[in-house]
Amino acid sequence: MPRRSPVGRSRAGEPRVAAETYIRAAEERVRQAQELVRPDQCALAHYVAGVAVECVIRAFRVRAKAEFDAKHNLRNLVKQSEFYDFMPPAVTAQVAASVFEVERRWDNLHRYRDVSSLRRWLVERKLHVGVKGDVVRHSRDAIVEAALDIVTKGVVRWRLGPRSRTR
Repeated sequence: MPRRSPVGRSRAGEPRVAAETYIRAAEERVRQAQELVRPDQCALAHYVAGVAVECVIRAFRVRAKAEFDAKHNLRNLVKQSEFYDFMPPAVTAQVAASVFEVERRWDNLHRYRDVSSLRRWLVERKLHVGVKGDVVRHSRDAIVEAALDIVTKGVVRWRLGPRSRTR
């Protein structure tokens, strides 16, 4: 029997990705972000870490409702996915803090930025304040750590199944 494609089409004709595909992609992307440690890879690490988070949240959104706004706005995706409803109360605050950390450091346009333009972007947002050393490396470490937290906790909840809501 032929294997079903993990990508279908929405009513609008847009590609639709299966929820489990998003989960696997989130796990892969967060591992890849962790491996991007050279100074010239910092911009890519920012982008990939954000994509990892977007993937895990999109999986929950697809589980909740197949049709959704496909824009790259993490705040809206979290809200649409009811992501926090799946988190146990004991970890919700930490996951929310990690999501906030990724939101302030990630932009879908990072895929087009080099390290120097990422540095300017971070400084424009005042993410350099209080940082000792290279702001880009510091930010890379912060976003990758936050993404790892979100993806790890999200995948654990995902594996419990659709009835794993805590609220």
